[in-house]
Amino acid sequence: MSSAAASPAAAPAATAAAKVPPLSLSTLKTRYPNLYQAYSQISARQLNCACDMGEPTPTDAATGLATKIMFIDFTQQLADNGDSPLKTESDGNKFCIFLWKMLDASESGSIGGDACRFFDALYAAYQDIMKLNSTATKFEHLLGWTIAVCSHGIRALLERGDPDRNRILFKYIAEEFKKIFKLETAAVGIDNGLREFAIEWCGAMQKMLRSVKKEYGEYAENYTFNFIYKPRPKKAAPAPVEVAAAAVGKASPPSPSPTSVAHAPGVQQGGTGQPKVDEDDDDEPKPWEMEGWVPRTKNGKQKSPNVIRGELQRYIDKCKADGTMTQTKIIETMGVNNNTYRRFMNPKTYKDQWSALQNGTYWGGARLLEEVKYSEAKAKKSAGSSAKRKAATSTTGEVAPASKKSKKDQATELINRINAVEGVSDGSAIYDSCPVVVAKIKEFLQRDGITKAMLLKALGDINSNSLNRFLSGKQQDQCGNVTYQKAYVFFEKLRIMEGKAKSTKRLSNEEQNPQGFSTTKARAGRWIKVLY
Repeated sequence: MSSAAASPAAAPAATAAAKVPPLSLSTLKTRYPNLYQAYSQISARQLNCACDMGEPTPTDAATGLATKIMFIDFTQQLADNGDSPLKTESDGNKFCIFLWKMLDASESGSIGGDACRFFDALYAAYQDIMKLNSTATKFEHLLGWTIAVCSHGIRALLERGDPDRNRILFKYIAEEFKKIFKLETAAVGIDNGLREFAIEWCGAMQKMLRSVKKEYGEYAENYTFNFIYKPRPKKAAPAPVEVAAAAVGKASPPSPSPTSVAHAPGVQQGGTGQPKVDEDDDDEPKPWEMEGWVPRTKNGKQKSPNVIRGELQRYIDKCKADGTMTQTKIIETMGVNNNTYRRFMNPKTYKDQWSALQNGTYWGGARLLEEVKYSEAKAKKSAGSSAKRKAATSTTGEVAPASKKSKKDQATELINRINAVEGVSDGSAIYDSCPVVVAKIKEFLQRDGITKAMLLKALGDINSNSLNRFLSGKQQDQCGNVTYQKAYVFFEKLRIMEGKAKSTKRLSNEEQNPQGFSTTKARAGRWIKVLY
């Protein structure tokens, strides 16, 4: 078993109070279907191992799944939580103990395999939480999720798990807490004591995640967990008392099969320890983080699925071209799976385009695009302010004259500087596929002052029909188009001028295909072999 990252104080002896039955597998199947599927996988592993070893494993009569996995007994009665705000008989507590046990049962000694199983269980639990209707019920389960993670420690996931997937998962949970803490919690049925209890556990989670590199070495990643909006004070305030050392893994290991969550992390009964809460970068929630948000056009109309589909495809093309993010990572960021994404991106899937609103890709993609737009605008504003300050005063303290060049003049100057770059011949081997070059063209046309006519002239006065055919082509079917070679050379010069490194895909293409992509294609669409 892994040592706990924030093991709760030991539960008081439950001699007087009757013990509470745990979450049954039948209830798990009905109420938490995603977690049930994850449990089925580790159950199958247990039953196979037991069969190979000739040892019997107890099973549940209703589901046929193992009830004891890796010595963790899922039928064990729950111990009394005493005066803890999270009541023993509550659904949130039962969910918490089950998930905590499931993390224990997922350990096999293979740190890589454990990391995968941990993530599967935690993400499945998150998916089930998001389907709960009541805000109070969702809050209680989010708290249970957090307690289970902190109490177990999830060392394998933090040390060897995929950092991008981890970051997304922790962000999702923190954002859900943030939305609820922003509300008047008493009005939605959340007791103030439970609210404060949750803040303490979230603080422990925050501290655990930002200490990962320190705990597990330089190859591990630290994570953020901004779970609450907290306005920044105008003056420095005394730092709050840190959570006790038990909250960062110094406590003794949990019991072989956890049964109780009695008190706040690292705080003994009656204690007053409070976690340090990081301040969020923004004091107010963004529009797309609010309930009832709908993506809208400039005219105030809701964006149709076709509009979101087009914007999302352009964003993916841009990310592929500059190597900032793969399509797989973008899909994960949206919180959907590959099949859901493909169904949404194919307009033929829906007779009525508005039916695509039922697909999670519409909402996940719309939120992602809004967040990207906001980040870019914020970065542009920051860069503009910095440039203005720099240009306003010369080295002698004199005010510098404002530039009178129009956007068109600046665009023309940019194209001239690109074409002046030496070292790239017109017949250079091509190491970018047609779709990548298409993405680069579309991105370049978005620059201030750049027009299609300018680009046609920059590419050697090629015909606009040639450019249009190339932009509408699929895969490599336009490899014989004159635009392919001309545009590749142009953007290679741009890359050199801007001092950008070659993308991973570009380097892979150079290694696997030193001669570059072919620019010869038969008229009928069949590839031909050139004989010399």
